[in-house]
Amino acid sequence: MCGLYGFLHYGNNTIKNLSNITNSLAEEAAVRGTDATGIAFNYKGQLSILKESKSAYRLNFKHSDNISAVIGHTRHSTQGSEKKNYNNHPFSGKCKNTRFALAHNGVLMNDKDLRKQYRLPKSKIETDSYIAVQLIEHKKKLNADSIKFMAEAVEGSFSFSILDSNNSIWLVKGDSPLSILHFPDLGLYVYASTEEILWKALIETDLFQELKDGIYESIKITDGDILNILPDGTLVYDKFDFIDYSYYGRCNWWDYGIADDYSYISELKSAAAYQGYTAEEIDELLAEGFTPEEIEEMLYCCK
Repeated sequence: MCGLYGFLHYGNNTIKNLSNITNSLAEEAAVRGTDATGIAFNYKGQLSILKESKSAYRLNFKHSDNISAVIGHTRHSTQGSEKKNYNNHPFSGKCKNTRFALAHNGVLMNDKDLRKQYRLPKSKIETDSYIAVQLIEHKKKLNADSIKFMAEAVEGSFSFSILDSNNSIWLVKGDSPLSILHFPDLGLYVYASTEEILWKALIETDLFQELKDGIYESIKITDGDILNILPDGTLVYDKFDFIDYSYYGRCNWWDYGIADDYSYISELKSAAAYQGYTAEEIDELLAEGFTPEEIEEMLYCCK
């Protein structure tokens, strides 16, 4: 389990304190991962990636109000030590003259097989997520076709966010959650892994008044969608053939965490059984984006 978040501003008006939006999103997304935090954005023609092996609770990102787009990530480590910062998200990639940054929420099961199948170059990056960058680079162009190729090749649980050097954001929805809001009066899209994270973050920012007045709209994204948010705010949808591998019990993030996490979830399932809930129902809640702590609270509130 990791957290994705970010925004794209396409309006002509200046939004003050954009870094406050970034940090609020990062801090709320830390509920899904505290091992590392990172963001990517374009500034003065350069794609910059800032990331550290620290929780978002301990970081304060600073960037100009003149940037147009940010993608961010909070990490719960499963493969590749977070202490080696190159294992943390977002990752950098390049296709011809286009640079991009990519972040992933979920667990990929076949990264080593894909690297052999397509004879992809070896990398010091140990994270399973990095195979997504390599697959896009393998197609030599960042577009809907190369992203579709990547999304259909990987096996596991996932949603991806991609920022290119032209200030387009691509959101790729597998079985991992994503929630997006649009503020048309401001020319602003904001997204996060869950609706709860998104709302908690935004009420701490200057967007609170728009939320209070209902001046926003929810943007639909479903499993198998590729959503490209263009620099002018246009939304372009595409599709990929989505296979829910979690249905077959093959790729739950909570089966690949540290021992304490695994023990906690095992105990949670045992406690749930006494209240009439099956282990499969707990897995479904986890797959929908609920944290173990949130599920525990629900169990005891509803007993």
